[in-house]
Amino acid sequence: MVKRISALVLAGALTLSLAACGGNNDKAAPSNEGGSKSSGEKKVVKILHWKQENINKAMEEINADFEKKYPEYKVEYTTTGPDDEYKQAQRARITANDVDVLADLSGMRLSPQDWTPGAKTPDWQQWIDSGLIADLSGQELVKNWNANDIEKAGTYNGKVYAVPTGKVAMSGLFYNKQIFEDNGLKVPTTWSEFLKLCEDLKAKGITPIGVAGKDVWPLKLPVFALQAKILGGGDQQKWIEGVWKGETAFNDAEAVEVLDKMKTIQDNYMIDGFMGIDYASAPAIFATGKVAMLADGSWDAPTIATANPDLKFGYFPVPATEDAAKNASFVGKYDVTWYVAEKGPNKEGGLKWLEFFSQPENYTKFVKAAGFIPTQDNISTDSEFIDNELTPYLGDFELAYEIMMINRENVGEHLAAEGVHTEYLAPGGQFKTAKELADVQQKEWEAAAPR
Repeated sequence: MVKRISALVLAGALTLSLAACGGNNDKAAPSNEGGSKSSGEKKVVKILHWKQENINKAMEEINADFEKKYPEYKVEYTTTGPDDEYKQAQRARITANDVDVLADLSGMRLSPQDWTPGAKTPDWQQWIDSGLIADLSGQELVKNWNANDIEKAGTYNGKVYAVPTGKVAMSGLFYNKQIFEDNGLKVPTTWSEFLKLCEDLKAKGITPIGVAGKDVWPLKLPVFALQAKILGGGDQQKWIEGVWKGETAFNDAEAVEVLDKMKTIQDNYMIDGFMGIDYASAPAIFATGKVAMLADGSWDAPTIATANPDLKFGYFPVPATEDAAKNASFVGKYDVTWYVAEKGPNKEGGLKWLEFFSQPENYTKFVKAAGFIPTQDNISTDSEFIDNELTPYLGDFELAYEIMMINRENVGEHLAAEGVHTEYLAPGGQFKTAKELADVQQKEWEAAAPR
């Protein structure tokens, strides 16, 4: 604990030092100690989020409505790039006590268990243990949210610290319904049917799948289906515990099967040059009909619809096995989870803003724009995509491997960030076979074991 707090103090000191030299956030954030009236007579509420156009626009509308209802407040809404850039800003701002409300990329992941000696402690747990995140347990706003979702994604040690704003499916493929109809193709329900579909598309001169390989993380999305349905015979939690206990391994038959099936997809059915396609470009590639399918999360449905309003598209789970019933459900995560900073410049304003956001009429604006599966009850999204494409596969909704996996500290690059890292497989990477990569992953896991 002493080391962890020292690290946080050091990070805060570095942040303040960097701030003196000028930051790189989109919108500069002036100091506002104690919620001081740094914007005329208004009290500033500092909110930190990442760039995502459809959500950012909804947030700006909600923030403007908040300011109208509460004219004593001014919202300072700062966005950064996603992923690592956002995580760095998140860590810097929370440890410097320079944010009131901040979003998390995927909610509160599992914290270390008694069977995970030497496990990496997630940032959110370090912040809570260090008193940097406000306890929301007694707030009326919590009652607006589905109790099961709050329990799964917002609760730690029996107290509520976060509000998950929606669920998303990550293990599916968008598909162009017109291409499927024109070529007499059906949504596959088994792995062999999926391979045949891809071969049929290739035979007709149609590229099967697009993906934003340049950003790397989108390559994990189809793998989430493979992991959930293959590892542990379909019980990936059992397999993860087994890895920690030495009962399963990153190079056992099931783990190699996951890598090998993803290599099959990458080698044979992805668009040429997929490792050079960035995430911002991928929806347009699909929307313009250059590929029949797109590996992406369900959250990008609004982006695709905006790119081509006339496009008829659907979304189905990647069928990982020959068991159609096992394949017929999505794997995903909670998304955009809000925390209020305990020691931010305006905690009172942060709580007031979250209360406003949690009101069903305001939340509905957000969830419609985000394309999320709602985490409040009785919310109508007016979305045919959610009703017709997602709902049929939500019965056994599972959390993705990256959410369930508890990693070891200082684990090697081929296992870092709870990823499967198929970008290291040939032809783009150095490993010619799935087994070669799997063996290296197991060695890195063993090397990171506490001594």
